[in-house]
Amino acid sequence: MINRVGTVSIFVEDQDRAKAFYTEKLGMECTADNEMWPGADARWLSVAPPGAETQIVLYKFDENWEHYRETFGKSQSLTLQCEDIDETFRVYKERGVEFLGEPETQFWGRFVMMVDCEGNTLILVQVAN
Repeated sequence: MINRVGTVSIFVEDQDRAKAFYTEKLGMECTADNEMWPGADARWLSVAPPGAETQIVLYKFDENWEHYRETFGKSQSLTLQCEDIDETFRVYKERGVEFLGEPETQFWGRFVMMVDCEGNTLILVQVAN
């Protein structure tokens, strides 16, 4: 039986720029940064919030993934949960994270859309108690 989600991938053009964004601006930890194979242009690069089990793989886009080209710069349907969306929103704005509006309230909690350094749209969420 499945007991957890291991990884999710976000395609990026520049792995170094993406690593800096996710670690420096969003405060995640780099969990792996290894050559895919000797001499490879791409690396197996993953990040995660401190203590999280699920990792985000910052996967360098290449010709093997051409069928995903249309996902660049669009919503990745990836939600990143926080405990205090107003404080997280404030801190991230100070760090230069781009948001597509202000936090909104829904019956299930609050959310705001943000954009990573590669143009991918992510959803910052605070679930209602």
